[in-house]
Amino acid sequence: MKRDMELVRELLLLIENNYGNELIIPKEWDREIVAYHLKILDQAGYVNNNTKWADNRPMWLIASLTWDGHEFLDSIKNDNVWVKTKDGVKKRGLELGSIPFDVLKEYASIQIKSILGL
Repeated sequence: MKRDMELVRELLLLIENNYGNELIIPKEWDREIVAYHLKILDQAGYVNNNTKWADNRPMWLIASLTWDGHEFLDSIKNDNVWVKTKDGVKKRGLELGSIPFDVLKEYASIQIKSILGL
C-alpha cells in the first residue's frame, strides 16, 4: 500500500481535534487504509495508535498525537504552507508520497521560514 500524505495530514488534523475519542472517519475514507496509516504513523512516533479490530476489520480507531506528531502537524497545518510544499515537490517532478517523511517535514519548515522572512 502506498503512503498517502494527504490522508496523513487529514488524519493528524482529525486526531488533534478529537483527543482521546474515537475518530469519526468520513464515510468516503476506507477504514482499512486509515488503520494502516495510523499504524505507520505510530511506527514513526507521530501518534499513539489504539485501533481495535473485530472480525478482521478496524472497528474503533483511537489515536493521540505525540510531541513529534504535533511538531510535524504544526509544519503542515497551515493551508498556504501545505499548498506551497505540495507545489514545490510537484515542480521538482516528485510525488508527495515518494519522498522521505523527514525531507517533507524539512521542506515544509522551509516554506514556513520563507513566509516568516527568516
